[in-house]
Amino acid sequence: MVYKTARALITDHDVIAHERLNTSGMTRTPKPKPDPDNDGAFLPNGAAAKAGLNRSILDAGWAQFLGILADKAESAGRLVVPVDARNTSRTCPECGHVAKENRVTQAKFQCTACGFAANADHAGATNVLNRAGLVLCAAA
Repeated sequence: MVYKTARALITDHDVIAHERLNTSGMTRTPKPKPDPDNDGAFLPNGAAAKAGLNRSILDAGWAQFLGILADKAESAGRLVVPVDARNTSRTCPECGHVAKENRVTQAKFQCTACGFAANADHAGATNVLNRAGLVLCAAA
């Protein structure tokens, strides 16, 4: 399925932009929190919940997919542009205002500065595409 999806993207598009994800950093185990009241004891650090999230991230195979996509793009003469992932879901694609309050819910984006509203995934994807355009302009 991964190869099929990568091939479809390469066939249909000359340039593909994606967020540059640090999956190894995203799946790092949380550091233990020593309990100041008890020597040798630790406070809860959410390790069990984080382990489930880590498993999901690794099972999804994001890093593997992006590697396959880059390899197939290179052999097909296509361009893959990784962009900085910071605040792509919090930045207004219309006015550029960045605020965590812009992301009303998981699915809804509404800019607190200009009032622009859209599906949050669409707003984030637009920001990724805009950043890729800036990367391509800088490289030209």
